[in-house]
Amino acid sequence: MKTKTDCIPCVFKQSLATIRHITRDDQIIERVMRKIAGAYSKKSLQTTPAYYSQTAYDIISKETGVEDPFLDEKKKFNELVISMIPDCYVELEKSNDTLTTGAHLAVAGNIIDLGIGGELDIHGTLSSALKIPFAINHIERLREDLAKYSSLFYIGDNAGEIVFDRLFIEILKKLYPHLNIVFSVKSKPIINDATMDDALAVGMTEVCKVIETGGNYIGAPLDKVGKIFLKEYNSAEIIIAKGHGNFETLNEETEKNIYFILKAKCEMVANELGVSIGDSVLKHY
Repeated sequence: MKTKTDCIPCVFKQSLATIRHITRDDQIIERVMRKIAGAYSKKSLQTTPAYYSQTAYDIISKETGVEDPFLDEKKKFNELVISMIPDCYVELEKSNDTLTTGAHLAVAGNIIDLGIGGELDIHGTLSSALKIPFAINHIERLREDLAKYSSLFYIGDNAGEIVFDRLFIEILKKLYPHLNIVFSVKSKPIINDATMDDALAVGMTEVCKVIETGGNYIGAPLDKVGKIFLKEYNSAEIIIAKGHGNFETLNEETEKNIYFILKAKCEMVANELGVSIGDSVLKHY
């Protein structure tokens, strides 16, 4: 997916929100925003939106000295979603199709995105996600692949959301015990993406093998990720990629068997998918 002109104001909006999360000092905010404006004055749009946004976050980190501005929020959302797990188990016990229910739970977690901003209603999102059908639903193809193949590489997204991913992986392991599952997290903080600290905090490492991407790039740009990530990616028979960033960086990878699970949270991604803003998607590429 290529960057659109509409992505330009979005980057500045996200940048301003992130800096204000770090400081309320107007002089610092202005200085950092001017640095960002200068960096973007001639920046090419011939990249993915994820890669296009990366420069702003790198500048914010360098200029403020704050590597992980959303650390407290990530911990809060991990704890919040963990507290919701008993309710999720109740829903699974009532379900006649735990794979589909697990996929709905996984996409519910994708609303936790501090890069997009706005108010979050996790409980409301969970309730609606279990009732509202996917706008694009390739669950039956995924079901066939899970029964057919033996290796799954699950590319994670946000903190908090990682708890729903863990629950979905637990379901996959129960339904398909032959499946070898590897989960990936970022090596360093970027926005509120999950890192190894989050994987440890929510028990993901107890459920499956967890590796790091090799950097803190938004999404999974294959020309930037580390060798370990690339090895798992290339060898996996099935790939599940969560969220906007992973979709933006991998949706043109036609040689791999990829399932994107996400909630369309901006017009550009929604248009690329052919859905409406707010729609949930489980799409095979």
